[in-house]
Amino acid sequence: MITYSTKFPIKESFDKKTFVEMVIKWNQGSKYDKFDSLEWDGESFSTSWEDDDKKLIIDELSPKEVVASRFQKEDEHGLWKTDFILNCDKKYITIRVELETTQFTTDFYPNYYPPFFVKQIIYWEYAGEDGCLPVDQDAHCLDSYKGDIDDIVFGRASLALPIVFVSKKPEGDFPVDLSALAFKLQGVAHVIYEGNAVELGTYASQLDCEGKNGTAIIIYPNKNMKRKVINLSGVNNENPDQVMTRITNAVYEFSNQVMRLDIDTWEGIQNEKLHFQNGMLLSDRKILEEENAELYEVFEEQLSKTEEINQELNREIQRLTIENQALRMRLASRDKQPLIYMGEEADFYEGEIREIILEILEDYSRNVQKDTRRDHIVMDLLENNNFEHIPAKRREQIKVALKGYKSLGGSLRRLLESMGFVITDDGKHYKWTYFGDHRYSATMAKTSSDNRAGMNMASLIDNLML
Repeated sequence: MITYSTKFPIKESFDKKTFVEMVIKWNQGSKYDKFDSLEWDGESFSTSWEDDDKKLIIDELSPKEVVASRFQKEDEHGLWKTDFILNCDKKYITIRVELETTQFTTDFYPNYYPPFFVKQIIYWEYAGEDGCLPVDQDAHCLDSYKGDIDDIVFGRASLALPIVFVSKKPEGDFPVDLSALAFKLQGVAHVIYEGNAVELGTYASQLDCEGKNGTAIIIYPNKNMKRKVINLSGVNNENPDQVMTRITNAVYEFSNQVMRLDIDTWEGIQNEKLHFQNGMLLSDRKILEEENAELYEVFEEQLSKTEEINQELNREIQRLTIENQALRMRLASRDKQPLIYMGEEADFYEGEIREIILEILEDYSRNVQKDTRRDHIVMDLLENNNFEHIPAKRREQIKVALKGYKSLGGSLRRLLESMGFVITDDGKHYKWTYFGDHRYSATMAKTSSDNRAGMNMASLIDNLML
């Protein structure tokens, strides 16, 4: 599980030596993770320290001007991995904190907050400019960045980090403590608040916010992602802690699911380092006897295949980590107060009840009066709950399969059984029971000359079972 992941620009003054000194200062300032003895010669960028339950490694990929650190420790939650990766050539830093569960892991739900290392970089003013905006722990007024924000909103410029816009409530104050929000999002997002000269409503059509008061709008660096609008007005948002949590969770859920480049991960750096070491070994082949040429060709081919496999595995690990992260977030969100509690009915197939409820809401949304409270609530639920329209797909399968029904052939029987129907012989008829529940049974003639029989049965199944 990834609990923190970001990548942002740094200043020229944040060089390799400063980076290692900052890592050491970060460790020595820790109350629980501090090494008793941690000395560095000030020159080596490949070194490590270790004791019973923790390890700190510094490593360098000199051809790419990258230096990285990994801190590992194990506690009751699992194995923690904290990676800091400085790219001196491109002038940015990547930070990731990850929890790898073990057989001893207890239930764990993270609280999102910036690591102390990020706070150090920002406090000592080593963080750079993200386009037109500083990477810092302050909220900034829209009035001061009007021209730059125009470029971002209209797609003429882009940033590395998301922007959180916050508009005023009708009363004139803000729905959240802006300083606290900016502090909690430092390193992962910029916070811009509505000023006096420029209102957020100026960008209502571009931000899809309809100029509402008391709103937070998140613009993501990925231009293909839809802007997220969080309405923070109303009685359910009077608790400032809940408002803060809604915004920070939305930002961190995005940041923690971003796929990083190989060079921005610890594993990717180790693979790249192995590649360069292999290249150095192969470059010495000219000094060996000519009769060894064939052996080296085989060796080179094997190394090339191994490196390719390592790269593929690293990408797959990243993909699965991100996928797992999304699933964990969905699972964690289920432990919050549910909108509706399950009753006694159980799913016939995975997610059946949820699918039917969302389909009912979707049908209702087509007929409800627009721009009413009911319309807004139903559309909000549909926009934030993806579903696969399984009942509709089943409905279409049944309709196609039963069109022109004459008898229950082998292929039709197999299709029905695969969809959960239990088919039993009832004299001149078949009895079709949906998932064996006799509340949902229908009879069908074994043979039929009525061309409408199949469509009538499809309609009955639709109304009774789907």
